Amino acid sequence: MMRTLDNLQMDGGCLVFNFVNTVNTRKPAPEFDYLETFEDVLTWSAKAESLDGKQLRALSEYAVQEPDAALAVLQDVIEAREMLYGLFSAIAKGTPPDVTVTDAFNQRLSIAFQRIHLTFGPAGAEIHLGGKGVSLDEPLLPVLKSAFDILTRDGFERIKECPRCGWLFLDTSKNGKRKWCDMNVCGSREKSLEYYYRKTKARHNT
Repeated sequence: MMRTLDNLQMDGGCLVFNFVNTVNTRKPAPEFDYLETFEDVLTWSAKAESLDGKQLRALSEYAVQEPDAALAVLQDVIEAREMLYGLFSAIAKGTPPDVTVTDAFNQRLSIAFQRIHLTFGPAGAEIHLGGKGVSLDEPLLPVLKSAFDILTRDGFERIKECPRCGWLFLDTSKNGKRKWCDMNVCGSREKSLEYYYRKTKARHNT
């Protein structure tokens, strides 16, 4: 099957991990990147439902008018994605993130939170990200907010990395024993590989 954003699985369990998982694998290294253009970033944002249709149309139109700016933001989006992978991958391994990664995250978080504002209505307060104008960095704002939420609301033991492909996921299973990003994909492949090795070993021992 041809890889497209349409058939990209969203197995991360939260927005930030689904964003980080926009490469096909991290072990040993990504072979395919789903975010090759700024339009891909918008397509992913639509799939993740992190931006509404009005925002997406405005960003798409702006990107067409300012292609160089859109390319620069795409590169920044990829840089942010790799920083977030480094941050959460370290946590999943039970080690403190590198100080340069932590500093980069805090810097981005500080800038993103300057763009957060609240409105109040009968049902309570609503959080809004971004401003009144169009800014090409808008797709990153909900991702960074999601990262903050995961780091401050959920136990670190629930942050995991698939041992086969390196995708990150939030383990929401009742017993907290989930191992794979997707049991039907990485889990079944690993079991098939183990079965093959057992059979091969048994033949060699006979």
